[in-house]
Amino acid sequence: MLEHLKTFKALYAILSVFILSGALLYQYPPDEIVAYIGLENSYLATFLIVAIGGLSSLTSGVFYAAVATFSAGGAIPWILGLVGGLGIAVGDSLIFALFHYGTMSVKKSWQKKIEKIRKYVDRNPPWLVYGCLYLLLGITPIPNDLVMFALVVLGFEYLKVLPIIFLGGVTITTITAYLGQSLTGYLFS
Repeated sequence: MLEHLKTFKALYAILSVFILSGALLYQYPPDEIVAYIGLENSYLATFLIVAIGGLSSLTSGVFYAAVATFSAGGAIPWILGLVGGLGIAVGDSLIFALFHYGTMSVKKSWQKKIEKIRKYVDRNPPWLVYGCLYLLLGITPIPNDLVMFALVVLGFEYLKVLPIIFLGGVTITTITAYLGQSLTGYLFS
């Protein structure tokens, strides 16, 4: 058991920080949080939370809670959207690069399945493929690390998908910010 803890201590430390920050966001009203850290710092905090934790499988709850809290506390939703979109683009770019170098040797048993999916994607017009990618990243709460993995495995070029990643990040962050702002009266009255 101790060996397991030593091996994954960095992961446990990161998870502890995200759980603690999520608990703090839940305990205090949004306007107190924004007043404490400052309005301008809430944009920086949003960028850092999104760039580091982003919309991954483990940390997306903290992202949604932080953006909704900052918006409900007085931050401007569309600025949060732009900052969040930039943070998502930075974080997802790192994930894309890690997957790119990590998936160079995909098992041969997967090659046939991947090639079948790639042929299906290639049969569709690019506007449809990128439109669906935008909807996937900008509207659905699917973790972006799963989408980045699929993009890498299917052979998408980074520079072609980067604008879609940014626009999808802006969209999902802006939607979250406006929802957080509109739910303030219901949650904190």
